[in-house]
Parts: sequence; C-alpha cells; structure tokens
Amino acid sequence: MLRWSARLTPYRLPFRRPWSSGAGSWRERHGWLLQISDHQGNRGYGDAAPLPEMGSETPEQSEEWLRANSERLSRLTPEQALLHLADDRSHPAARCALECALLDLQGKQQERPLWQLLGAENPQPVRLNAALGELDESVASRARDAVAAGFDTLKLKLGIHPQEQELERLRQLASGLPDNTLLRLDANRAWSPEQARSWIGHLNPLPVESLEEPLARWDNNSMALLQREARFDLAADESLPPFLHRHPLSALPVRRIVLKPLLLGGLLPTRGLIRQAAALELHCVITSCLESNAGLWPLLHLAASTDQLTGAVAHGLATGDLFSRNLGPAPTVTRGRVRIEESPGSGFILRTDAPYNQPE
Repeated sequence: MLRWSARLTPYRLPFRRPWSSGAGSWRERHGWLLQISDHQGNRGYGDAAPLPEMGSETPEQSEEWLRANSERLSRLTPEQALLHLADDRSHPAARCALECALLDLQGKQQERPLWQLLGAENPQPVRLNAALGELDESVASRARDAVAAGFDTLKLKLGIHPQEQELERLRQLASGLPDNTLLRLDANRAWSPEQARSWIGHLNPLPVESLEEPLARWDNNSMALLQREARFDLAADESLPPFLHRHPLSALPVRRIVLKPLLLGGLLPTRGLIRQAAALELHCVITSCLESNAGLWPLLHLAASTDQLTGAVAHGLATGDLFSRNLGPAPTVTRGRVRIEESPGSGFILRTDAPYNQPE
C-alpha cells in the first residue's frame, strides 16, 4: 500500500535583474517542485534545482533520480524513507528535494515544526545578510536602503572591477556605516595568493566580518597563511564539497564554512557537518543556491537549529524576493530577521495559481 504519492512539476522563475556569481550569470532559475501527499491530505514540498557547474548532478540526472526514488520509497513512512536515504549522496540536489519533502510531510503528520525535527529548541529569529551585489556606482544607495531596512550584515562581491576602484568604494561605504554594521565579502575565487594577501592587508582596518573564497585555486597552505594574516574569518564556500572529498573537516585551514544543502545532499547531511563544526569551533553560515521559496523555507529552519550549535550569525537566505514571481510567498523579513513559527512542517504554502513554466 502506498503511504504517499509524488508529483514532480518543472518550474522556471525569472530574476528581477540578472544574477551573477562565480558560477555564471543567470536570467532565470530552473528546477522541479516535488510535492508528496498522504491519504489524510497532508502535503510535503521540496525543491530540486541542480547546479552542475557548482558540483551537483545535471538536471536530467536529478529528474531521473527523483522519479525513481519517489516511486521506490512511497510505500514507506516519511521516517522510514529518510533512513533509506541516509547513505545516498550521488544526486545531492535531488536528494535534498526529497528529504525536504519527507521532513515537511513528517512535520505535518506529527504537527511539529521542521526546526523541532532538526533538534532545535525555542529558536530565536534568524538573522539574514543583505545581498548587495558588486561594488558599482549605486552600491552606496543599496547599502543605505539595507541599513534602513534593519540589516546589520551587508554582503558584497569583490574581484569584478579594478582593485583600486573597489577599494575606494569599499572605504567610502565603510566610513558611512553605523557602528554595528559589518561587511561580508565574497571574492568568488578571483585572486592569486599574492593578490589575496594584498587585499587582506587593505581590508584588515575595515569592519569586515568575513571573506569568502579569495583564491582562484584552493590551496591549504596558502589559505592557512592568509587566515593567520586576516583579523576576520576566511570562509570556504564552493570549495567546501571538493575539500571534504579529500580531507576531514578538522583539516580545514579557515575559520568559517558556508553550507549549501543543495550541494551537500540535504538538511540532515548538512546538520551532521554542523555538529562537527561546532566541535571544531568553526562558524557556520547557511546559504541558498537561489532555489524557489519551496526550497528556501526549509533552509531557515536549518539556520535556526545551526545558531544553537555554532552561534548566531547572519545567514544568506534573503533571496526569495530576487525573482519577479515565485511558487509561494517568501518568508517575511522584519528588521533583517525572520521569525520561525511553530506551525507544522516548513511553513511553505504553494500558490494555487503558481505560474510554473510560463515566460515572463
């Protein structure tokens, strides 16, 4: 007898403005909404939005895996199905989607919020960083808007414009920030070790919270040297999954890790890494891969549980409104924070009129 049934629907979501990252530039985001339903009318949602350029499976592989495993596991309870998924890391984006859907369904069946299933107790509101993009001519205006909206951590991309231009804009920006506002910087693998060392010397006097991925090619010795010279955290982001294929987390030469569950196989494998990080006193940031809001809501629950293990930081999850349309409402951000409710499951609500695949 089937315990639940699955429905897989493709979606295409346009960005309000083109989005650029170390993985490329996108005008829209593609993926699949996974919806699983039991006989009592409970529904669980997951988002499969693979990014092979960042280390996930291809979209075709993701779809094939999801269809096969949804059928294979549908005769099991969500708890039993999650146990069967425990050792499968072959298709991280698809596995993340199915795991999120199963946890969402389990939470609704048991009338428990997802953060509780992840081990959190009485979570505090989750702090978010404001993603300001590159250091262009209008960055000061965007920073003022973000500070006025209550964000106290501003994320900026480096390595796009000439160094002197970016440094001058960064110094001007820092000089006008309130005392409690920090800069989170992402070099997107832009620099050689010599360039990174030069940058760190210039950044040390500024209110920098962290610097992600400074090196074009990850090198443990170079990263260790740079971390000793930086007064702020250096962070492994897209370099983390390949690093973990070759080394234990304890060998990481930096003080911070950026965790993207879509690339790590889901919330539960990521939760295991967070427990290791807590023992090593590493700071952890949960970041989206620009999933739909169906994928964003579970990440907020994971962030709430992370803060209780490794200390509260601003997470990279203020991404739901980057799209001109979405599959459901984004979490409400108030003064740079999201309050995690006690409603069952993840909190995601599917729009009944969601325009999955139409052009803008």
